[in-house]
Amino acid sequence: MVDDGEEISGKAIGGKARADSLTAQQRADIARKAAEARWSQPTPEKPHALTTVTYEREDCVTVDLEFDTGSQEIWATQEQISDLFGVDRSVISKHLTNIYSDGELSAAATSAKIAHVRSEGGRRVKRTVEHYNLDAVIAVGYRVSSKAATRFRQWSTQTLRAYIDQGYVINEKALRESPEKLNKLAAEIRALRSSEKQVYAKVRECFKVSSSDYDPSAQQVRRFYALLQDKFHHAVTGMTSSKLILDRADHRETRMGLQTMEGSKPTLDDATTGKNYLREDELYRLHLLSEQFLLYAESTALAGRKMTMKSLHEQLDRLLTLNDYPVFDGYKDFIKDEAVRHAKVELGLYKKRIKIEAMGIEYDEEALSYGEYDELLVEA
Repeated sequence: MVDDGEEISGKAIGGKARADSLTAQQRADIARKAAEARWSQPTPEKPHALTTVTYEREDCVTVDLEFDTGSQEIWATQEQISDLFGVDRSVISKHLTNIYSDGELSAAATSAKIAHVRSEGGRRVKRTVEHYNLDAVIAVGYRVSSKAATRFRQWSTQTLRAYIDQGYVINEKALRESPEKLNKLAAEIRALRSSEKQVYAKVRECFKVSSSDYDPSAQQVRRFYALLQDKFHHAVTGMTSSKLILDRADHRETRMGLQTMEGSKPTLDDATTGKNYLREDELYRLHLLSEQFLLYAESTALAGRKMTMKSLHEQLDRLLTLNDYPVFDGYKDFIKDEAVRHAKVELGLYKKRIKIEAMGIEYDEEALSYGEYDELLVEA
């Protein structure tokens, strides 16, 4: 009977033997694939969020346009441009052709294909439509009507300035007419307002006004925020932040189990943040709880009533009870360091798995532990 040590040694030798059996060309192909996977593939950019802004003509006719909050650019189709200036679409097409052929503008710099989902015969169909940016729209406008073009340019400048100054542009007409859009906007605002950073910033602000025991540099304050965070997490998952990491960080899962992260690839900061493992429904409940807690803190501060860290924790416990959520009854053990170590290990294994799969090789966790991929990973 072969003991475990002999079996592991045998598998490791077997892995090395398979690696040694590769021809020079096979090694070169694997190394090339690994290099391409690591360096050649550009990091995909996050798609910019398109929102609708409404322009009202002098005759009160309204036209919906696309506003890209990422590039801070306004986009319009030929059909929308024709509605903007009250002329036939063929006129717009002719002017655009002349603008580009005359070299007044570059088509590559002022046009883009943007995908839209629309209903066709009862089906939801994704179509890519040519759009034109603000420069192209205004150039067409001046060829149609200088007065209308000037009016549109002034409106667009105000819209862009509002976004730059305020960070958002609201289409009030569309929101009034669509409860669904209004609810979506409310959820997005709640998500922003209920982020840990915003919650703690608002609590700090309230403390400055009405706290009797708040010293931002004190260790007790840092423990206060950590416990606050864990009470929220425990309410919606039954787990603290550290327990979430230990339970859900898994290199075998897509994005190692992360539901939220900053970029396109997991980082150590992402992996060691418990909230990033919350599922959509859990995150939504967390936002609702955070919003209720903020409203209490704000109303208490406005009323001039004194707050202490103890009273805030007690109020949060009452809030959780009122909403039928379990109340966190304290730490049974210290697992934060263990959670960080676990996240680091899983992130390292995840990166290796991605490299192996990028070479066109099927990933096997046991084979990785026996060292069968070591030589390939070094070459990568």
